[in-house]
Amino acid sequence: MKLVGTKPLMVHNPRVVDPFDKYKKLMQPLTSKRTKTDDDLLEICRLQFLASLYYRNGEYVLPQSHVESSFQAAAKERKLGKKFERSFGLYGDGVLQFKDNDKTPEELFEVGRTKEGYFDPSTSYVDTRACGIKGSIKVPATRAIFPEWSTEVTCWFDETQLNEEEVLQVAEIAGLRYHVGTYRKLYGAFKVEKK
Repeated sequence: MKLVGTKPLMVHNPRVVDPFDKYKKLMQPLTSKRTKTDDDLLEICRLQFLASLYYRNGEYVLPQSHVESSFQAAAKERKLGKKFERSFGLYGDGVLQFKDNDKTPEELFEVGRTKEGYFDPSTSYVDTRACGIKGSIKVPATRAIFPEWSTEVTCWFDETQLNEEEVLQVAEIAGLRYHVGTYRKLYGAFKVEKK
């Protein structure tokens, strides 16, 4: 089935929780500085953006787990919770389709950047906003955002437990109310096109 975004998709790969991650190691000397220059702040922003992407084998992807968890939340609404969990799955990640998906992550960071160095929110894939840590401290966090996007996912289901109509209803509810990606209340809504 094809998922077509009706709201922008924001992603945040949690890879930097790994102390051995390359982006974590590159950020550490910069984030530990007491006084940061504008160049330091821009480099932190760039590294956070690159780390936030799900980029594998030259393709931007939407992880299988994001879609499955959205569908599972929708299945509970239809009183199909455990049955759906046991009887439905996806065959791998969905490849993200968007206007600039032929660009490398480094090139994607530069899209929509003005001469003055700012990121134009109407054309950029960079989203920086205040993020709470332990409920009180606010720090800037940069993530990737895709204004227009789609992906195709291939699913399987146990026909002795579910029928195609139920699966499509769950997918439609997921797109309408549960979404995918980060900040799912605001982002990641989609409509479903049957393939």
